[in-house]
Amino acid sequence: MMGCIKPGYKKRLDKQTNDWLNGKSNHNNVDDECCPDFSCCNRGMMAPKREREEFCRAREKHNSKKVSRMLGVFLGRIIDKKFPKNKVTIVTE
Repeated sequence: MMGCIKPGYKKRLDKQTNDWLNGKSNHNNVDDECCPDFSCCNRGMMAPKREREEFCRAREKHNSKKVSRMLGVFLGRIIDKKFPKNKVTIVTE
């Protein structure tokens, strides 16, 4: 929740992101935050290494448009896996 960031958040986020980039998917239980691809709560759904690297580069460059687009793709994969009979379209600009 914005405005309620707990002390040490950036350090936890950086560790979680670095672990995720290196193939270790952990949920941030302190802040109740998933990895960017939600793989910590959806085993077997980790994004390919190339995509994890691309996401991290976009975040480091503060490319919010690309980060948002990639989060939408990651979310779409989870929804598609959980609800395969439903057609879900995630629109990004």
